[in-house]
Order: sequence, then C-alpha cells, then structure tokens
Amino acid sequence: MHLEGQFTAAAPQADVYAFLTDPAKVSRYMPDVKDVVIEDADHFTVTARVGISHIKGPMVMKLEIRDRQPPTSTTVIGKGTGLGSVVDMVTGFTLEPDGSQTLVTWKGDVTISGKLAAFGPQGLLDRIARKNIDTFIDGIVRGLASAG
Repeated sequence: MHLEGQFTAAAPQADVYAFLTDPAKVSRYMPDVKDVVIEDADHFTVTARVGISHIKGPMVMKLEIRDRQPPTSTTVIGKGTGLGSVVDMVTGFTLEPDGSQTLVTWKGDVTISGKLAAFGPQGLLDRIARKNIDTFIDGIVRGLASAG
C-alpha cells in the first residue's frame, strides 16, 4: 500500500524537523499507542492496539530513524508483528519553509502479510490507514502549535 500527502505546520522548519525526529514527542500522537520504549535517538518500539473487523489486539512495531538530513528530510523504517501478521513500513518526509510555517510532504509504503492482509482487497486497510494518518497529522499539528 502506498500513501502520500502534505500538510502545513505552524512552526519553523528546524522546529518541525526536531519534533518529527524525536521519538518521545512524535510517538505521543500516534493513534492507539499503549506503550513506547525508546532505545536511543534513532530506535524505538511502539505497542499499539489495532483492530480490523473481528481481529483486534496489540501490534508491536520496531522503528528506526535513518538517513537524517537536517532540517530537510529523514526516513523511518519499521517492522511490526502481532495479530498473526507482519507489517513492513518505509516512510519519509521532506520539509520546505513557507514563511513562518513549514510544508511537510510525506510518503510511505506499507506491506502487510498474515491475517490482516485479508482485509486489503476490500480497501478496508487503506481506509483505516488513511483515518489513522489523518489523526496522527492532526496531533502533530496540535503538538507543534502548543510547543511554540
């Protein structure tokens, strides 16, 4: 599944970059997160409650921040397991100053195998992913606004 989009954050580019690459800050806005373990500045593990239809439970996602290019871009890779499924993710963002704001352009590729993959053909996974991304982005925008 490929997803991409843009949003504007009401903060300078360097502040947005620092926020988006700080596991402690950014994980606060991930939907349905129950626990976060930060190993170091580039490695963290998130446990979230996920659910589709009658399949619900914890998903443990190990995330790594790679290819830091401050204050312009970075890549995050992840591998998640749970609910009889495996999720592989590569996502990244680029930042462009826009006056006192920052334009965030993001894209991500997610591969799901196992039980959860059965919901892909109906488009259900795509709709749930987009809803969670919208919730995540709204949280990031609010978090950056309150930090400033």
